[in-house]
Amino acid sequence: MPTFVKIIASLGPASGNSATIFSMVKQGVSGFRINFSHGGPEDWTKYVDAVRSAEARFGRALALIGDLQGPSIRIGTVEQPIALKKGEAAKIVFGGGAKGGNEKVIPVPIQRFFEFVDEGDILVMDDGRTRLRISEVHPDYVEVVALTDSTITSRKAIAIYGKEIDLPPLSEKDFANIKFALEHNLDYIGLSYVRSGSDVDILRNYLRRAGREDVGIIAKIETKSAVKNLDEIMEKCDVVLVARGDLGMNFGLEEIHALQSSIVAKALENRRPVIVATQLLESMVEKPVPTRAEVVDVSTAIEMGVDALMLTGETSVGKYPLEAVSWLTKIANFVEKETIRGSLKVIAEKARSRIDSLPVMFAKGVLELAEDMNAKLVVFSVHGNTAKRISTLRPSVPVYVGSPDVNILRKLAILWGLQPLYVEAQGYEEGLPKTLQRAIELGYVSYGDLVVATYGLKEPKQRIEIQRVVH
Repeated sequence: MPTFVKIIASLGPASGNSATIFSMVKQGVSGFRINFSHGGPEDWTKYVDAVRSAEARFGRALALIGDLQGPSIRIGTVEQPIALKKGEAAKIVFGGGAKGGNEKVIPVPIQRFFEFVDEGDILVMDDGRTRLRISEVHPDYVEVVALTDSTITSRKAIAIYGKEIDLPPLSEKDFANIKFALEHNLDYIGLSYVRSGSDVDILRNYLRRAGREDVGIIAKIETKSAVKNLDEIMEKCDVVLVARGDLGMNFGLEEIHALQSSIVAKALENRRPVIVATQLLESMVEKPVPTRAEVVDVSTAIEMGVDALMLTGETSVGKYPLEAVSWLTKIANFVEKETIRGSLKVIAEKARSRIDSLPVMFAKGVLELAEDMNAKLVVFSVHGNTAKRISTLRPSVPVYVGSPDVNILRKLAILWGLQPLYVEAQGYEEGLPKTLQRAIELGYVSYGDLVVATYGLKEPKQRIEIQRVVH
C-alpha cells in the first residue's frame, strides 16, 4: 500500500460485499465512502458491517465516510433508462417516478426546480456527459431538447449551468442520513454542495447538539459559491474535497485543473487535509486498464500533495472495482518511489509556510528532526492532534501513530503519511514504547532503523526520544 497518499473507495452494488471489501483492504484501501444518494439503510448497514469486519480481520483502522445528498436536484425513479438523441425533445415533470419506454418523461421530485428554471437554461447531468436545453417552462413541467446523445437513469444529479438553486443546505433526508451515520459510528460526514461557512456551521451545530463533535466534516467543493467562499469554508471544516464531477458541471472543463491546483494549494497552506475525487480512472467503469491520460492525471494529483484519492463510480458501479484499486495503488506506489521526491520540497514549503502556534512549531521541529536524520517517526497520540499536525506538514518519512482509541485511528487513516496502530495503553509513558513495539511486530520498523519517537502533551511539556532499534 502507498506510504503517503491514501486511497478511498466508494461502495455500491459492484463492491458492497465482504469479499470485495476484504480484497480492496488487502490492496491498500484506507477508507470507504457510502453515498447516501443511492441505496437505503439496509444496503448501508451491510456496507458498514463488512468494512468493520475487514477492519477486525486485518487489524487496520479504516475510515467510513457518509456522503450526504445535500441541496441537489436529482432525477426520480425511471423504470427503464431513457435514451435521447441529440436534438430530440423530452419533458421533465414534477414527481418521484415515471415509466420509461417510448415516452420521454423525466421525473424530478422537487417543486422548487420548476419555479427556479428559465427558458434557455442548460441542464447538465452525469458529470457533463448529458446536456439538455430548456425550451419551454410550465408550472409543473418543462420541455427540453437534448444537446448531446444521452441516457437518463434514476437518481442522477442535475446542475443548472451558471445557477445555484436556493434550497436549504440540509434536507429532511439529509438529517435522517446523518442520524444513520451517528448510529453506525461513521467517522466523517461529507457535506455536499457547500456554499459558505454557514453551511458547515449548521452541520457542526447539529453534531454538537447530538454530542458527536468527534465526527469529522468533509466539505465538498463543487459550486461557484464554494470556490468564492473557500477561505471561510476551509476554516470551519475538517477536510476539503475537490469534487471534480460537479465542478465540471458548474465551470468550464478547461478550468478544472486550475481549480484543483488552487484548492489543493490553499488546503496545504491552511494545513487542511484535502481529497481529490471523481473520474480518476473513469474508463475503468467499463474497461480493466486505465487510459494513459488517467495515469498522468492521478500522478499529477499525488504530486500536488493531496491526502487521499477517492474512487467513485469505478468501485461503486464499475465492472472492475478491484482492478481500479489495484491500478490506483500501483500508480501511487510508483509516484511515491520514483517521482514525488522532486515535488515534496515544494509541497512541504507550502504546508510549512505558516507556523502560528507552539503545538504546530513542535510538530514541525519533531518532523524535521526525523527528516534530517532520515529516521522513521513514531507518535503516541491519545487524541490524534499531534499526529494530525505532523500530517498536515507533509512528512517525507513514514509516520506510525499509536492510540488506544480506534475512533481516533479511523479518522487518521485517510491522512497523508500516517499509519495508524492500535495499542492498549493507559498513558503516554506506556503508550510510546508499545507503539514502537507494535510497529516492529508489523514489520514497519526493523532492527537497525533509526527512530524519532514522541508524544504530545499539553504545552509546554513535550517529549522526544531518538533511538536506534536493537535486538
